[in-house]
Amino acid sequence: MKAYEIINIFNEWAPSYLVDTWDNTGFQIGNPEIDVKKILVSLDLDINVLKEAKKESAQMIITHHPILFKPLNRIICDDSKGKLIYDIIKENMVVFNAHTNLDVCHGGVNDVLAKIFNLKDIEILSKSYDIYPLENENISYGYGRVGNIEEMGLKDLISLVKEKLNVSNIRVYGNTDKTIKKIAVCGGSGAEFIIDAYKSGADAYITGDIKYHDAQLAHELGLILIDANHYDTEKIILPEIKNYINRKTEEKVDVKIFQYNSAPFEVY
Repeated sequence: MKAYEIINIFNEWAPSYLVDTWDNTGFQIGNPEIDVKKILVSLDLDINVLKEAKKESAQMIITHHPILFKPLNRIICDDSKGKLIYDIIKENMVVFNAHTNLDVCHGGVNDVLAKIFNLKDIEILSKSYDIYPLENENISYGYGRVGNIEEMGLKDLISLVKEKLNVSNIRVYGNTDKTIKKIAVCGGSGAEFIIDAYKSGADAYITGDIKYHDAQLAHELGLILIDANHYDTEKIILPEIKNYINRKTEEKVDVKIFQYNSAPFEVY
């Protein structure tokens, strides 16, 4: 299949009009007419991802996070980003990503999180009508999800988060004796939606990239915060991307997932 055909298929799922105003994502590098037989899917794109793509003989890389986010003044090989872009072009690869549009679309990052935690009576955590001029009357889009769960203690919820996200370490802020009946989730960096989680009636909010003052605000509101890491709350979308492309292309294209964290860390 041609690269542009795959991009068009992906845009049916996460259309470009859902991209937030501050975001820069989509078809970023390469020739849309190139024949694609193999795709590497990853959360990020750095030198290690490119090496994996070359190893797999992939013609296309699809990521969640865009490689071109801020404007570049130049592309030169003594700059790490410039060298990476130069090497991608030299390899004649296509780079496509879906960021905020994949966060808010139906079946995207946050719907997958809601499904993983078996939320019931699901609602959107934060609707953003101002960036969706083509929104239909009966369809809403937005960041995060909130819903009811089977009543459990916080310690049981912590164990559930570790199990469902396959993560060893998380940070928990709040009263560990609290009973949890309703939770909010947002993949990646969701601190800006703490107030939304509180207003939704959630007992706990699962997201990533929580800072000191974020935790302080949540504590004042009586909301438990679970920082389950940016990468670990978004990696769950990679199998969905693979399954979607396989289904829509009738498996005419080979899709390989690269489970790789470009910001690895250990807790000592």
